[in-house]
Amino acid sequence: MIDALVSGKLIKDPILKTGQSGKYYCQFLLSVSTGEEKPTVVSGIAFRDVAEKIAKLQKGDSISVVGALKNSQWVCKTTGNLKQGLSITVSASLSAYDIKKRRPKAEAQADQHTNNGASRPSYDSMPFNDSIPF
Repeated sequence: MIDALVSGKLIKDPILKTGQSGKYYCQFLLSVSTGEEKPTVVSGIAFRDVAEKIAKLQKGDSISVVGALKNSQWVCKTTGNLKQGLSITVSASLSAYDIKKRRPKAEAQADQHTNNGASRPSYDSMPFNDSIPF
């Protein structure tokens, strides 16, 4: 098993399901560019709150996921041939929609840490009339 960060676009709408325990899980497929002519398809599964977050996305949305990556094998239903691929069990995800939600909160936390809670000075209102000694 490999800890991995995988970024790609959703091939189809993610599917949110409820397991026997009553907890949510989500299955999805990512198209991942590897620099080759044809992109690699990575199947993914996420659980609980990460599953709910991924399920809100749609086909074509970009997403980055972190988790356990492994090789997978299955028998093709139409041809009966053995196929191979990659699958990831997701522990965290990030999409463009998450950035919009976190940005104001992150900026507020940065202000608190860098200025001990004081607000940032507004440089637009400060005159630059200091003398230049040359």
